[in-house]
Amino acid sequence: MRIDRLRNVMAANGAPGLLVTDITNIRYLTGFTGSSAVLLVTEKDALIISDGRYEEQLRQQCPDIESAIRPMTEALIDFTAGVLKERCPDGVFFEYGAISLQQFDQLQRAYQGNLQRSGQWIEELRAVKDESEIELIRESIAINQTVFQSIVGNLSAATTEKEIAAEIEYQGRRLGADGCSFEPIVAVGENSALAHYRPGDIKIANGPFILIDWGLNFQGYASDLTRMVLTPDTPKKLEEIYDVTLAAQQAAIEQIKPGACAKEIDSAARDFIAAAGFGDQFNHGLGHGIGLNIHEGPRLSPSFEGALQAGMVVTVEPGIYLPGFGGVRIEDDVLITEYGCEVLSNLPKERKQCVVPL
Repeated sequence: MRIDRLRNVMAANGAPGLLVTDITNIRYLTGFTGSSAVLLVTEKDALIISDGRYEEQLRQQCPDIESAIRPMTEALIDFTAGVLKERCPDGVFFEYGAISLQQFDQLQRAYQGNLQRSGQWIEELRAVKDESEIELIRESIAINQTVFQSIVGNLSAATTEKEIAAEIEYQGRRLGADGCSFEPIVAVGENSALAHYRPGDIKIANGPFILIDWGLNFQGYASDLTRMVLTPDTPKKLEEIYDVTLAAQQAAIEQIKPGACAKEIDSAARDFIAAAGFGDQFNHGLGHGIGLNIHEGPRLSPSFEGALQAGMVVTVEPGIYLPGFGGVRIEDDVLITEYGCEVLSNLPKERKQCVVPL
């Protein structure tokens, strides 16, 4: 049970109790999918505190975890403080990054016990996926790829960036996804030089290539892919940076295995791109973990010191962006296995495979 794993971490850090306020962490630990709750985990028990909207949902989703429903006349912070006085009268640890300063001040005044900051204990547990999580990510990727193939197969010159973005969500939901894991990036021509471009009314006919970065959630778990859609009119300059980007991605994936340093994986791609003369045009980290959040640990970047572990799932997404001309990003989702890695996504990405006649 995930709560038992958390208790082991708490014991190692001398924490008799932990107040969990990050709703994603609560979902991870309990299965509760509501939007308002706090979770108190102690050495011996666990209690979810919520309100009347979720009383039946808690019974269905968390039958083995004690729950408490606050009355409508009492604020969540005040009710939680009362529970803490009863169960952790001397002090409790809390998630420092998942509570506002205002909430902290209110809780401190109402509780008056010792509040201590926890580390990223749950996030570190979440970084290593269990088999059930990996299967959900696989399914999310499968739906994501089916959607992409359908959309690319039906493009016309009059299709706009916004229409493609809307179609991604529509088709994803039809196939069983919960929705998009982030707002799709659909960038025609020179718009692709903006790494986080927001789709507009630009028609595909306005550019000879398109960058599409999209993801879906399936039962809470995210996928995240990027592909270029090229046309027969794609300029040679774009073909050049495409080939460099793809080779850089492959160089990084070859280095992924348990124990590998995350920033060295980043360096494998970054150094390749720099050697090709485009070092200044790769201006973001190589990748990030995915799971219940679209961005979670670990990070593949020059500043992340951690090592990879079997069970982690990361994106590998090098990019080259030339302002006023366009950019290329190629992204796959990769599982770290016991002896190496498995690329979970398999959409074609050799340059000639990405050419679509409109």
